[in-house]
Amino acid sequence: MSRASSLHRLQTLDLQIDRRQARLKVIGEILGDSAAVSAARQTLSDAEANLRAARSASQRAEEEVASNRAKLEEAEKRLYGGSVHNPKELQDLQAEVESLTRFRATLEDRLLEAMVAAEAAEADQRSAEAALSQAAGQTADRDTALAAERDQLSAEVERLTAEREAALANVTQGDLALYTQVRDNRGGLAVALVQDDTCGACGLTVAHSLRQEIRQGDNLVRCIQCGRILYAG
Repeated sequence: MSRASSLHRLQTLDLQIDRRQARLKVIGEILGDSAAVSAARQTLSDAEANLRAARSASQRAEEEVASNRAKLEEAEKRLYGGSVHNPKELQDLQAEVESLTRFRATLEDRLLEAMVAAEAAEADQRSAEAALSQAAGQTADRDTALAAERDQLSAEVERLTAEREAALANVTQGDLALYTQVRDNRGGLAVALVQDDTCGACGLTVAHSLRQEIRQGDNLVRCIQCGRILYAG
């Protein structure tokens, strides 16, 4: 195995490890993200607060209707019970009965509106509960699938890392240092395959003399344009 082919094998393993580690990072970020559940929980909290307010308003409206009814009954009892004989007082009671009767319609309208609002708030609360349950279920299903993928990728990284350690046996320290330097400077791609007499990374035509030297495999030949190590395959 030539020096360039040993580095190409090392790069193949490194790229496979890189891809899996990048996916593992994404999975870790997704598993830590419960935005959908948090949003659904906040919606439910808001709906519950609205329901409490609507029920409180409905209760107040009921109390106001009950209070009006009690006042009206008391006024009518005094007006028609025969206990009051003073004309002025009777006139005032008649006016009070008429006023309470008129206001009763207003209070009953308010009560109806409050009851309708409370029913709507209850429907919103039930809908928010269902949405939270759905979001939690979907997140749990997603996390289960991602956890399985994470475990598989972790096992693959472990296997590839072991293969990489074995591949290093064919790489000298000097070649490894050069490979690492070029890889760091060239976006993770240190070795370029020569295809159709050109550098597979930057497309520069490789001179015939260099192609012969690459095929001999005794030396590491670098592309004069991108600086990557050339490998003939």
